[in-house]
Amino acid sequence: MKIPPHWVKGQTLIGERKLTLCGSSFESMEHARAQLEHKRALWQAYLANPAAHPSFVSQLRALDMLPHEQEYHVTVTEPIAAQLNADNVITRNRYGSLVLNSQSLCFVDVDSFHDSLLRRLFGLRRSPELLLLQKVRSLCAEDSTLSARVYRTAHGWRVLLQGEGLSPVSPRMEQLFDALQADPLYRNLCRKQLCWRARLSPKPFHLGLPRFPFFTDSVQAPTQMAEWLALYEQKTSPFGVCRLLDTFGSAIESDILHLHDTYTRALTPDLHLR
Repeated sequence: MKIPPHWVKGQTLIGERKLTLCGSSFESMEHARAQLEHKRALWQAYLANPAAHPSFVSQLRALDMLPHEQEYHVTVTEPIAAQLNADNVITRNRYGSLVLNSQSLCFVDVDSFHDSLLRRLFGLRRSPELLLLQKVRSLCAEDSTLSARVYRTAHGWRVLLQGEGLSPVSPRMEQLFDALQADPLYRNLCRKQLCWRARLSPKPFHLGLPRFPFFTDSVQAPTQMAEWLALYEQKTSPFGVCRLLDTFGSAIESDILHLHDTYTRALTPDLHLR
């Protein structure tokens, strides 16, 4: 998980191609700007003569890799709202919602959960929510180390897991993603960013809010989004993000879990979910 505090974004026109590039750094804004210029130079050289730069992609990725990284993972360049600890950071995503980026709490995003093909062919459909709860119950029964909390979201479900062998890129995690029919885009994002993500505040869509501002760098972001945030907090205050449905296995004890349930208002009944 790479969420640097310093980043800068810039648009550049190379020939007929318009690019938005980003430089980031854990050290300073100066280092982030230097990285941006380096990326711009690499792109200019590549687009001028692609055949002469067969290692272009690896050169770009090398600029973002940290010394201890064994393989490339995507850098998250979002405004940091709270640095909880080394494994948990709250950021504000591209449309303005708060997001928990975690390497300690495993979240699985489930948009839909289907019955077996045979039952569907014969028209013997069962409630997707009950099927999901049954699947989570059976997974926890099969693995004594596994505990789970299942939440309903506005358009699906969120499953929080704790157990042995869980990391965003572990074989065990792939098995669980498959068993829970996890959203493909979400599971791919987890692998790329080497963390799980869980939205903590409502989506601003359909609430009459202007578009979330585009930030050119991490220094100006707080000032640029202050007015938008005041409107957002006013409009979204009546809503929750998810609602706890059931728990399985041993109780999950975590300060980060408590924070998640508080931000999402998951334990407050009868809230509209957004």
